[in-house]
Amino acid sequence: MIQRIQSIFLLLAAVFFFLEFAFPFFNSDTYTQGYFADNTYDIQDHPALLGLTIAAGIICLLAIFLYKNRSLQTSLVYVSIVLAIVLTATMIILLQSNTPKFLEQSSPFIGSFLPLLSIIFLVLSLRSIKKDDKLVKSMDRLR
Repeated sequence: MIQRIQSIFLLLAAVFFFLEFAFPFFNSDTYTQGYFADNTYDIQDHPALLGLTIAAGIICLLAIFLYKNRSLQTSLVYVSIVLAIVLTATMIILLQSNTPKFLEQSSPFIGSFLPLLSIIFLVLSLRSIKKDDKLVKSMDRLR
């Protein structure tokens, strides 16, 4: 159901996950080995980053259509939040393990902040789902 606000929030979270394909995490001006061999570090540099991004985006899109089952929708939103946190942590861990002085050699780009924006919209959708659930339970008490 698209007219519900949590559907809009979930759609925006999925869009931010899929925008990872367009924007790199970090850019570098100097040539180094490892992930900066092409002067960018993005999700196509490691299969774990690619898999986490695709999984989180698909789960967000799937959660939009589960509006009748709010408990499952809530669980999927929690899974997406965890995947976004794991994506951010994996991004940093892989970069530090391959290029220890990455902060000196690179500058963050828009892709670094997209998982954080996704988390914000996932939390907003979670709040809206819980409000809907509370409203339905209060209507059940009136009957």
